[in-house]
Amino acid sequence: MTTLHPRLALDGGDWMLRGFLDEDWRRVRAYQATDAEGWLPCAVPGSVQHSLWQAGVIPNPYVERNSLLCEWVPQRSWLYRRVFTAPTLQPGQRARLRFEGVDYAAEFFLNGVSLGCHASLFTPAVFDVTEALRPGENWLVVALDPAPQEPSQMGRTSRVRTLKPRIGYGWDFCPRLINLGLGSVILEVTGSVAVKDVWVRPQVNLERGQATVQVQTTLNRNAAAIVETSLWREGECIALQTGTASADQTATSIFELDTPALWYPNGHGGQPLYQTRVRILTEQGESDVRHVTFGLRHIEWVANEGASPDALPYTPVVNGQRVYLKGWNWVPLDALYSVPRPAKLERLLRLAHQAHVNLLRLNGVGLVESEAFYDLCDRLGILVWQEFTLSSSAIDRLPSDDPDYLQRVVAEAEGIVPQKRNHPCLTLWDAGNELESLAFLPLDDTTPVIGALHDVVRRLDPDRHWLPTSASGPMPFNGINTIRAKPDTLHDVHGPWFHQGLTAQYTLANEGVNLLHSEFGAEGLTNLRALEPLIGPDNRWPVTRANPMWDHLGAGWWLNQTVWREVWGDIGDLPTLVRASQHWQAEGVRYMVEANRRRQFRNSGSLPWQFNEPYPMALGTAAVDYFGAPHPVYYAVARAYAPLSLTARFATQAWAGRLGFEASVWLVGDRPQTNLGAVTARLLGVSGQCYGMGEWQVDGLGVHAVELGTLTVLLASIEEEVFCLDLTLTAADGSQLAANRYLFSRARTLAPFLCVPPTTLAVEREETGEDEAVVTVANTGDVAALFVWLDDGRPVDSDGYVYFDDNHFCLLPGEARAVRVTWADVPAAERGLTVEAWNSLGSCKVESSLTGSVLSTNFGNGLSG
Repeated sequence: MTTLHPRLALDGGDWMLRGFLDEDWRRVRAYQATDAEGWLPCAVPGSVQHSLWQAGVIPNPYVERNSLLCEWVPQRSWLYRRVFTAPTLQPGQRARLRFEGVDYAAEFFLNGVSLGCHASLFTPAVFDVTEALRPGENWLVVALDPAPQEPSQMGRTSRVRTLKPRIGYGWDFCPRLINLGLGSVILEVTGSVAVKDVWVRPQVNLERGQATVQVQTTLNRNAAAIVETSLWREGECIALQTGTASADQTATSIFELDTPALWYPNGHGGQPLYQTRVRILTEQGESDVRHVTFGLRHIEWVANEGASPDALPYTPVVNGQRVYLKGWNWVPLDALYSVPRPAKLERLLRLAHQAHVNLLRLNGVGLVESEAFYDLCDRLGILVWQEFTLSSSAIDRLPSDDPDYLQRVVAEAEGIVPQKRNHPCLTLWDAGNELESLAFLPLDDTTPVIGALHDVVRRLDPDRHWLPTSASGPMPFNGINTIRAKPDTLHDVHGPWFHQGLTAQYTLANEGVNLLHSEFGAEGLTNLRALEPLIGPDNRWPVTRANPMWDHLGAGWWLNQTVWREVWGDIGDLPTLVRASQHWQAEGVRYMVEANRRRQFRNSGSLPWQFNEPYPMALGTAAVDYFGAPHPVYYAVARAYAPLSLTARFATQAWAGRLGFEASVWLVGDRPQTNLGAVTARLLGVSGQCYGMGEWQVDGLGVHAVELGTLTVLLASIEEEVFCLDLTLTAADGSQLAANRYLFSRARTLAPFLCVPPTTLAVEREETGEDEAVVTVANTGDVAALFVWLDDGRPVDSDGYVYFDDNHFCLLPGEARAVRVTWADVPAAERGLTVEAWNSLGSCKVESSLTGSVLSTNFGNGLSG
């Protein structure tokens, strides 16, 4: 039989771009013209702004306040154009042009003739062009409308009329940069009958150890055709069925599998994947074929322990295992999201996987993410909580009930849901972020748009969990006053996003009662290496709202200057301010995560805000900077998410005015364990002197946190201004199973952290594989090395990435730590590293060609104030 379905990808750099005021392109018939005057070279997939930047029309929008100089771009119409040679169609063949990721509304022309219009970023525009194709050259034009006028974060949700992501209109973590662009363009050739959709709907019976896989294929037309459906595992066909489509153009195959390989979230098991292949056969031969990857897992959502009867279920049970949600909030890779960034996507999801993350919430201010994102989450075991693109605003948060808007939302959802429902990682839908009444209380399905979206999910993806919005309430905000006055109303909550203070942060975390903490964070400056290409040397200091660069790049939202000064005193240089603010962020978020986990499974999960950032902000709440380099908060939360976590509950980070230090010690794990060993808690000064110790034997551990005991030490007996609580869990064979360390001040502030005497570091490097090494950092001085930081020695925008399995840790005098380092796509000659601590005498450079270290004095990477 003859294969009748070639696919011609029209992506690449052979496109041209030109801008027009309004519809002037119609007047000059630009959709027909073949001249080159005024056209710029560009790439598809791509963003209009990115192409203009590459062509020198606009400045780099990721530097200082240059984004302001790009705001005119989405106010114009933009035409994409290219010429291509079409394959010769055989009798009975049909050709379709498929346009992915059209942002946002466009009209499409082939050889000067309009194919039609389309308005949706998340559903493809598909046109039958069988009759319109010419032998030889064909001219293709896409005319993008100006971006729709939608409110920024400071507007009103009630005025939103499209599902274009609102992130670009101006948000607290991204300046106004409204993307326009075009995704992949494909010419598809099939026989007379084509596959319209394949829905793989597995059901797992855990008791019988079996799975039923239902594969429903929808065809583009009612015709005589054989539908051949097969299942594959690791390249081997394990089942095959043939049938014919019914009158409603669908064909259903049902397979029974014994001892299925089950898919688990990260940290709870493997991620085996299956494939189904659907072939459509007609008298002419193979008319079309479709491949779909899927996984087998059973997920149900159950009530949290001790929750009030009116609470929604927030605890997932996957294949019979309760799973604590160790998550983050995810935002788009880039403000100009039409540009593919596969290396950066893999980098960020690999970082999430290595940090024990098992769920990402895709916030409604951003995207319904790409197939590439979902495919990687399938492979890595990262559950996806997908919100539709509805979001809150500052003035009101109530979506419109306009009939035209509702119709548009439903139509788009009906296109989105079938694209994602085959992915095993997808676990939860909700209507959008922080959708609330005029009284700022969470909405439910009685709200027209939320009810309509739930109807779509119930009809097209009935096996997925649904929440109306997040926070789902009943009270949406996590605050100490609500905790004390109305504790049973804090189910799924958000906030706060600022560190609350040296004592208030711990009070809030310790008194927490929420069932799911789906958004919260703390503020900090970005990495020094990220600031270098972002802000010119003359504009980096001072860090104030009066500095227009800092005000534009996050200080207007996130600079809490008065509180910072109260906590740290006056800081006179940028490197010190970066270190102080990043510690503040890391400590605040990790303690909140630890406190939530100490209530496992009364609390079912923590999702800090935010994992990544779409724009290089100088100050914000991200755990990983725009260039893919983690902030200290990333490593702090990764330790809190460890499968076995040893934590402490205490009242404050600065202990002046109190009689004694007191902390209770806790242990929590992902699964039951026995004969763990001994937990030791030591209160140590930065000199290494011990001021108090406690020890507890741990015979067994379930899936709940266990309080082991309390360490109490008179404050007057501690002779040093800076001291730490050191926790270790040691097995009978002497191996260390878990550890944690907290830094404290005897003063009323954390200023003593910045005055610890200097120490020295010794660094050794041992190559352990083609792309791996172990770097051992030893503190050779007489005082603790505060917050050792390993970093890539190259400019921040260099190709490839480096991974550290630990970072931002304190070393006591004479203590050493081995860090496993892995490189991805970094040339061997460029694998130099830097190692420094807050109080080290310079930073160590670890050259790629050397074992050992070379000391230099480039402390702070030259980015002084």
